[in-house]
Amino acid sequence: MIWMILERFIGIPGLKTMTGAEGLTSLEPNVGKEDRMIRFVVGIVALIGLVFIKRGFIARYLLGLAALAGLTTAYMKFSPVYALIGENTRKKGKGKGKKNK
Repeated sequence: MIWMILERFIGIPGLKTMTGAEGLTSLEPNVGKEDRMIRFVVGIVALIGLVFIKRGFIARYLLGLAALAGLTTAYMKFSPVYALIGENTRKKGKGKGKKNK
């Protein structure tokens, strides 16, 4: 819903994946396999860092934010930042059930 409001009132380019009511229920994946693995590893390393850092509110906050962002975008296969700038690291044409020669 926020994306639709931003697109309607501000007119940010790159939000074409979120237009219409279907954008509220499903997000078009824009994160590729290699990118997902990097995000997953960064999220896990940030979580491990949270265990060992006992002091420093800002450091713990930033590590928690990195862990949350990395793991969430890796799981959902969607990056809102990529949607804003129109980037897509997902390879086209490799769907499930298709045989590649």
